[in-house]
Amino acid sequence: MEFKELYAKVRGIVLKCRREYYIHLWELSDWDQEGMLVLYQLVSQYPQLVEAESQLYVYYKTKFRNHILDILRKQES
Repeated sequence: MEFKELYAKVRGIVLKCRREYYIHLWELSDWDQEGMLVLYQLVSQYPQLVEAESQLYVYYKTKFRNHILDILRKQES
């Protein structure tokens, strides 16, 4: 499966996080870029997730939310 197709499947998680959290000066393209970065790291670390779609959603949602919360913590400090 191509990376763009894989990202299209999890992009809804990115958009939901965008509605829930505000990060100063971020636009949609910034959210997409961070979403792709997290997905790339996740698939590099766990290549078996490409085949296990339901596990991919769970892992990605957790990893992306934690990534956003880390950015928010840095922004607030």
